[in-house]
Amino acid sequence: MKKFHFGILAVPFIIVVWMLAARHYPPIIFPGPWRTLLELKKQLMSPDYYHHIGISLYRLFFGFVIAAVSAFILGLLAGISKAFRQFLTPMVALFQATPPMAWAPLLILMLDLGSAPMIAVIVIAAFFPIVVNVIQGMERIKISHIRAAQTLGASRLQLAWHVYLPEVMPSAFTGIVVGFGIAWRSLVAAEMIGGSAGIGWLISSSGQIGNSPLVMVGIITIGILAMFFEFVLIHPLKKRFASWESKA
Repeated sequence: MKKFHFGILAVPFIIVVWMLAARHYPPIIFPGPWRTLLELKKQLMSPDYYHHIGISLYRLFFGFVIAAVSAFILGLLAGISKAFRQFLTPMVALFQATPPMAWAPLLILMLDLGSAPMIAVIVIAAFFPIVVNVIQGMERIKISHIRAAQTLGASRLQLAWHVYLPEVMPSAFTGIVVGFGIAWRSLVAAEMIGGSAGIGWLISSSGQIGNSPLVMVGIITIGILAMFFEFVLIHPLKKRFASWESKA
């Protein structure tokens, strides 16, 4: 007999709470599930809706790839070179303490409106969690493992593949997951501040004209995309890197 999974109660619970909360406000301020569903149905037939989603996803993945690749390379170098780690650590500590959105107004002034400042915010948001975790992963590598591989005649490439990567990737993956979440939230916020397209801009512009059902549709879209990223991208990668960790 299968055990009951209480997770299936989450959606009905949210809908009930939503319906009760909507009773206390006019629909123009806080629409209920039915009005939001009608607006969602309307948006699903609109090319503009998919255009905004596409713009946000393009900005997210383009900026995140730049952040992940650069953070991974610099993190490895900092783990290998003590001098470079001493040089990099104060800068990481300084900029990591600054919320990514604090850069948004300045980046908009420097790069003008459009995708460039949004991508720059994503790079800043994702870079620091990843580079910190890569450095920590490199610091955890046991010298005995490296010396054992060298004793067996491992080349630098074999050393990197069989020793460094298996021990670094679990930490790096933690940074990737954290960085991706921060990047996604920062993107939506940046689009609300200075975007001219994207999901964040759709929410902000809809709120300005009083279209609260479309605001709710935008919020739901963010949640659905976040769940998609979690189950389609992050979960498979967790399994992959868990196997790397077990071999370490």
